[in-house]
Amino acid sequence: MKGPSPRRLRKYVCGPLGLQKYLQSPGDGRRQPQIPAQVLIWALLLGQLLRQFSFLAIEALAGSPVRSAAGVHRSFSDDTLAYFTERLDPALTRFAMAATLRKAKRNKAFDGSRFIGLVVDGTGAGRRRAGGCKFCRPIHKKNQQVVGYHHKLGMISVAGTGLSLPVDVEPYGPGDSE
Repeated sequence: MKGPSPRRLRKYVCGPLGLQKYLQSPGDGRRQPQIPAQVLIWALLLGQLLRQFSFLAIEALAGSPVRSAAGVHRSFSDDTLAYFTERLDPALTRFAMAATLRKAKRNKAFDGSRFIGLVVDGTGAGRRRAGGCKFCRPIHKKNQQVVGYHHKLGMISVAGTGLSLPVDVEPYGPGDSE
């Protein structure tokens, strides 16, 4: 029996899941890209599956000897990933995720689940010393001194299937809540 591999995963993602079009054109908003969006979006997907969530870990994967076996055909920096994700069109990602969930439901992936539902939850991410955008929220010490900034996010996921399936994530700013 053959084990899982990045090549087989890509074949599954592009075939039965139907994400070929999204992987080829994920909504890259960069003006003059030097590294194709397909390389970066695939590296981000592999990072999630390998539980390497930081851009530095994905950069290490892209610079490692296993890069070509993983299907990442170019090396790049963590700054490249940051620049790419900042300019990625979220509407195309949302559409691809919704289409994948519809296909999973149509293929009866949720039939073995007695209860299924949607969960909305909040979290924080992206800690930094100085505020950099309109979504940066201050982090206070007990004496109300600001010690840094981070983003607050609201996320919706499909629950009750034995598999966590995130559907959408959206930042919220000052005055908002999850």
